[in-house]
Amino acid sequence: MGRKQVQRDVGEPLMLTYKEAAAKIGVSLSRVYRLLREGEIHNVPTGPRERRIPLSECEAYVDRLVAEHIGEAS
Repeated sequence: MGRKQVQRDVGEPLMLTYKEAAAKIGVSLSRVYRLLREGEIHNVPTGPRERRIPLSECEAYVDRLVAEHIGEAS
């Protein structure tokens, strides 16, 4: 099963701060830290003392949540 292509706004960043990722997913910042700690989403280094969460990680997490919910509903 291939990864679906998502239509993105031209100016939308591909790498998000933790706060931006929280807003994109629709969860609290503390939830983002928990998701990172539990390995549900991953971050990457973007500088010597800087890390970002790829937008694709946020999308994959939401896709998993939806798939799990749909699986439970059937």
